[in-house]
This record gives sequence, C-alpha cells and structure tokens, in this order.
Amino acid sequence: MRTSNITIFSIVRLSIVLFPSLILTQIENQVRDDNPGLFKNQRIYHSAPSPFLKGRSYNIDFITDIPVDSILSSTLYFKTNQMKYYQEFQLSGREGLYRFIYKPKAFPASRIQYYFTIMTPMGIFGAPINDQGNLTPIDKLLVNPVEYFKQQSRLNR
Repeated sequence: MRTSNITIFSIVRLSIVLFPSLILTQIENQVRDDNPGLFKNQRIYHSAPSPFLKGRSYNIDFITDIPVDSILSSTLYFKTNQMKYYQEFQLSGREGLYRFIYKPKAFPASRIQYYFTIMTPMGIFGAPINDQGNLTPIDKLLVNPVEYFKQQSRLNR
C-alpha cells in the first residue's frame, strides 16, 4: 500500500512540474512564430458570424488598430452564390470599427463570400489571410434556422 501511494505522489509531483513548462513552451513557440495567419501579424481583425441563418440580417464587421487619419479607403468585397463578381462596398469607420449590414432581402443567397481591405499610404492590408499570408475570402453557407435548431436539440440530448 505504501509503494502505491509513493508512486501516485511521484506522478502527481512530476505532472505539476512538467505541465506548466509544456504550456509555456507552446506559448513561446506561438509568440515567436512568423506565421502570417496569427493575430500579431494582422492589422484587420474579424470574426465571422456563426451560424449564418437564412432570412436574418447580420453585421459583418472588422476592427483595426490603424489610425483613421492613415486610412485612405476601407472596402468590403462581397458576393453571393447568385452574383458572378464581387461587389465593392466602401466602409466608414468609427473608433476602429468598420461595419457592413448584410440584408437578406437586398442580397438573397444560400452562400456568401467576402473579404476586407484597407489602403493606407504605407500599403494595403487585407483579411482574412491564410497561413501562407494570402488573402482568402470567407465562405459562409446560409443555414435554414428551423433545421439548425432541430439539429442542435438532437445533439444536446
């Protein structure tokens, strides 16, 4: 009985020592990573609404830390599955927040795609970008709300 207590105590003590060092190592690797897909390399921050329900208006926003007086233009490029080409929408910002309101009656669709750009005297910034640093449009399927909530209730049982 005594050896099993010592073994369990040794394992617990060892995990207390090793676990924090593993976490710190992972954080350090991420902070030092030059991957352009990480937030530290981006100037435009966006979180896509999820789920994107059919028939509902959504705010498609981005936030930037670029000063307003340095922004020459901010643009949303937007298209639906019923459009052949992207449409450009100039966005005006307030305190770093830039917003486009998606209205399903104006843009009926079952799928939408979009991305953002900001032009400054120093260059052009875009979002979202992938791990290689390339601009990659967000592609969202508009979901039937009744079916979505039925599925969620089945999953929660």
